[in-house]
Amino acid sequence: MAMREAAPLLSLLGHELRAPTGVIGGYLALIERAGERLGPEQQQALAGARRAQQCLVEILDEASRLVATWKADDGEATVLDLAAVLGDVRTAAATGGLPLTSGASESMTVRVTALRAAVADAIVTVAAAVAREHGVDARLTVSRLAPGAVTCHIRAAGGERDAAAPGTTREPFQQLRSGLGLRVVVAAAVLTGAGAHLDEVLEHGKRIGVDITFAATD
Repeated sequence: MAMREAAPLLSLLGHELRAPTGVIGGYLALIERAGERLGPEQQQALAGARRAQQCLVEILDEASRLVATWKADDGEATVLDLAAVLGDVRTAAATGGLPLTSGASESMTVRVTALRAAVADAIVTVAAAVAREHGVDARLTVSRLAPGAVTCHIRAAGGERDAAAPGTTREPFQQLRSGLGLRVVVAAAVLTGAGAHLDEVLEHGKRIGVDITFAATD
């Protein structure tokens, strides 16, 4: 099933799940009002149930974003200054508490079909997935690996290898990563919809990061 064909099904599923999720939240709120009468174990269980309910709400919100991304018409190509995008990435990463360092060696512009904020947010999400997977900080660098293309290299700290180093290979990006809800799926949809290409980067068969390649303007 094509992504845009799946959008109505996902939209219906989200709509059907929001009502019971809201009911659960309402009952939890009633119990929370009597929290002082609960024992420590009961309060702990209540807190866990509330976190689970909030997680469901976040996943449903992510599903709505994914549906909107899939339904979006192809936009006109625009030119973005990559330095400005990286500035947005650093700001969003700091706001979200993501340990991420980034930099670009030269001024570069890329051609995309998405808003700058959406591109930056998607890059941060992919960086967060890499950092979480390796349990270390993430680093973002930019280079020109091929004519007419600019690549953002996202690596786990200590994995900032030359992309062409011996033993380094690429595979299709794996957007289904457990424990991250639909955030990575949404980010991948935004980036591919913007005209970017995503690759998993492996060193001797072990994933060390992700490359996001955009079309350069020069």
